[in-house]
Amino acid sequence: MALTDITIRRPDPSDALAIAVIDAEGMATGHATFRDTPHDWGSFKASFMTGRGLALIAEDGGAVAAWAGVSPTSIRTVYQGVGEVSIYVSATQQGRGLGRRLLENLVLASESAGYWTLVAQIFPENGASLSLHTALGFSIVGTRRKLGKMIHGPLEGRWRDVVMLERRSEVID
Repeated sequence: MALTDITIRRPDPSDALAIAVIDAEGMATGHATFRDTPHDWGSFKASFMTGRGLALIAEDGGAVAAWAGVSPTSIRTVYQGVGEVSIYVSATQQGRGLGRRLLENLVLASESAGYWTLVAQIFPENGASLSLHTALGFSIVGTRRKLGKMIHGPLEGRWRDVVMLERRSEVID
């Protein structure tokens, strides 16, 4: 399917349910996050829309199909331009290039907001996300072994490795 009717925009409270559904789909795979509860509007806003955070959603034909955000990694001034990326694409929309378009827009928005480095933490089993991030200029820094133990889903109770990636802006010195 072509990506002809895609709109990238900032989220608003009316998107809360769709964001939670997409978040829950990713969580159900066991390869998206350590979190055990989907974002509600309050937690989404606190993570991605306050302070220096930012968020975008992709609509396909008027329906929310994906969301992405950058949250500051630290409140310390020295790290004000370093943010952690999250991206979730609806299970029905995966494999169409929607995630790429959304992440491309998020990178541009993050640079406009003054972010010079984006980081991502991805489970090694999430090959699609690793491929997407590396295709858009993220480099693998290393793997953190047994970083956390899953508390939900099909891998509950298992220690998980996390691949660390970073992307340095070419437009912000």
